[in-house]
Amino acid sequence: MIRRSKGALPLDKGTIIPLTRQSKQETITKRRSSTGACGGFYIYGSVLCYIVVCIVLITTIFSTNESDASTAGAGKSTPNEQHNTINGIKGTIRAAPTDRIVETLSALARLPPAELRAMLADATKDPFRLEALKSGECPSRHWFEEVSVVDWLPTRRMPQISQWFKTRNDKNDKEHRPVAVYYEHLSKAGGTSFCKLAQSNMPRKEVPDYYCMPSERGKIDARIGSWKVEKVKKYFQQQTKRLVSNEWEPFNLDFLALQPKSEADLSGGKDGDILLMFVTSIRDPINRLLSAHKFWNGRDLSLELYLEEKSRHASQWTIGSEDFLGNVGRFNFATWKFSGGTLPVNKKQFKAEKLLSKAKQRPGTVDFSTPESDWQKPFETAVRTLARFDLAIPMELMSDNRRPLTDMLGWDNFEKVHVVNMGVVQNSNAANVLPAGEFDALWDANSLDMILF
Repeated sequence: MIRRSKGALPLDKGTIIPLTRQSKQETITKRRSSTGACGGFYIYGSVLCYIVVCIVLITTIFSTNESDASTAGAGKSTPNEQHNTINGIKGTIRAAPTDRIVETLSALARLPPAELRAMLADATKDPFRLEALKSGECPSRHWFEEVSVVDWLPTRRMPQISQWFKTRNDKNDKEHRPVAVYYEHLSKAGGTSFCKLAQSNMPRKEVPDYYCMPSERGKIDARIGSWKVEKVKKYFQQQTKRLVSNEWEPFNLDFLALQPKSEADLSGGKDGDILLMFVTSIRDPINRLLSAHKFWNGRDLSLELYLEEKSRHASQWTIGSEDFLGNVGRFNFATWKFSGGTLPVNKKQFKAEKLLSKAKQRPGTVDFSTPESDWQKPFETAVRTLARFDLAIPMELMSDNRRPLTDMLGWDNFEKVHVVNMGVVQNSNAANVLPAGEFDALWDANSLDMILF
């Protein structure tokens, strides 16, 4: 169990908590983002520490250090141990077991949302070594420790497939199996920009034309997220594509079987099945909801009525549904996505218009919390899923932090780093747009996604 004292998690868990709300815009304005090194890992947006999360969802963690891979095999280190110098003393930073990451984040999710919101907004105590991240160092529980386990640091994915992808591996290569990128597109979280970057950096034949989504006869979007694993394998065997995207379905958990787990999974030559690298981009949950409302509000509904209507659509939605926008306005959308679609709709969202109107008039009187029986297993699944992703990109940092995309995917053309597929770029800074009471209520309603963020 995690003990709590005055609204803060104890240091002995080593968890890193993002800054929120009051400090977000101020931090963005005052300091530009940078990519910090963490031993053999990279941390996306280490200066904008409000973006740093407890799992790989927000911290982009991967390695392009080939020497690490070779020395691990020689017994000099393991993929979970990276050397880091802190205050002149060389120590070992070790990744946390996934169970430990799940335990830490689930303990946060059990807090009353208002208490959690207040905790994450208090950046003055720095109990989670955010200052170390700002300076580009890996945080450790104590500077004098020889070995320190960082609870938000998942096991590193195997770096070889990134190198093979960058060197434009031939799918008939006899030395290793072919590699492709599977991009999980969270609606209104930078997916169109990511696809445009892919099309700018890869040959046309390697990227599907329609928002990077595979097509079939009669279907411009064949909804790859609804496919079986064998169909995915066959697609890559028959096509020249090396990157695909799924937007409308939840992440298909079965596809993780196509990710290598050991050296033995890397072999296979020309007869081997495709190996997938999993990539996603994410966004502040409330800003994402506000953007979805502005972009897909064809009936010109208020935000409150839009969210209420979308709750009904989401409750009736099924895989492959023609109502492809059915889930874009649901609370805790990212948790639903990465749980494989198992998170039920929050019943209180069915009364969003009434409850959010009340929150605007009487701040702090609305409880949007989700029963633990509804969120526990889906949230744990989402954490475990994201801990296995190779690259996660905070949309807010995509423009100014390009090195991870270059290091992992070999991309160097960033002219189309921020695009919209119609209209103009909208202001979706919810903290500045929404009344304080409504913002806090929506924060509480999306507290699971806030923890992942």
